Amino acid sequence: MDKIVFFHMNQLGDLLFSLPVLKAAKQELNAKIFSVVRASLAPLLTVSKLVDGAMSKDRNIVKFFKKEKISKAILFSESPSSLVYAYLSGIKIRIGFNTASLSFLLTKKTKRVGVPSLFNNRELAFATGLKSIQQDYAGIINIPEENIENVKKWLDDNNLAALRIIAISIGASKRRHYKYLEEYKWIEVINVLSEKGFNCVLSGAPWEKEVLNSTAKKCKIAPKVFVAENGILDSAAFLKKCELFVGIDSGAMHLAAAVGTKCIAVFGYTDPSQVGPMPLKKHIVIKKEKISDITCDDIILKVLQSQYK
Repeated sequence: MDKIVFFHMNQLGDLLFSLPVLKAAKQELNAKIFSVVRASLAPLLTVSKLVDGAMSKDRNIVKFFKKEKISKAILFSESPSSLVYAYLSGIKIRIGFNTASLSFLLTKKTKRVGVPSLFNNRELAFATGLKSIQQDYAGIINIPEENIENVKKWLDDNNLAALRIIAISIGASKRRHYKYLEEYKWIEVINVLSEKGFNCVLSGAPWEKEVLNSTAKKCKIAPKVFVAENGILDSAAFLKKCELFVGIDSGAMHLAAAVGTKCIAVFGYTDPSQVGPMPLKKHIVIKKEKISDITCDDIILKVLQSQYK
């Protein structure tokens, strides 16, 4: 049996872009599949039975891969450390993007167009010999019952269990503040939607909790705040429970789309045709070249229109 390792990028959205490739590899290859992935994101792969093992990127993987006699490395990641670890592990076939800074360590290269995306990952997968690759990430993640129950309890405890929830996500990763929409606009959106009877919940990662609580206190009717203290699978379970996701271009947006929740996604200069919620036709995109040009009314109107479709 062949043994293959995938080196993933660190961001949630980028990981989700790799799910169709992992699914195809699992279905088409008689191989044992490993993933090198950020520890906090690994549960998405393991519970969905896409990989036989997931591990963090450190020097210990070199020894492990040598022992396992990995035959092929597929690198979504272009980081120097990923390429070096694949090379030092003695993996003979190393396939990745020609834009990687140490691409000379690859044995086969494929072109990357624009930013990291599912399109690029599919092209990389075709170069490895995979044939049938899903064109979006919907329906691949399996959410354990334990995490569903965690969210049900949170909704019960906050008197939200019987209500239709809109998840409002105002943040992105710490390095992507250029995607932010001004806080006062989100406050106005929440105020108007709350007055119209919508049940808004501010949601985000644990590191956003303080900011989200601060924003909630500035609203006329303070929304509840949900952060996935128990990890990414609770976040997936919560977003699946919501009727609608409203937020900026972020990993949370992609996770909501991946679990089947309709998204109203706010975009600045990034291109939704490349990195929008998938499949794009099932979601609503609000895009302007400058995200600061997007108004509260732009978002509110799309939320109201979505209720009649």
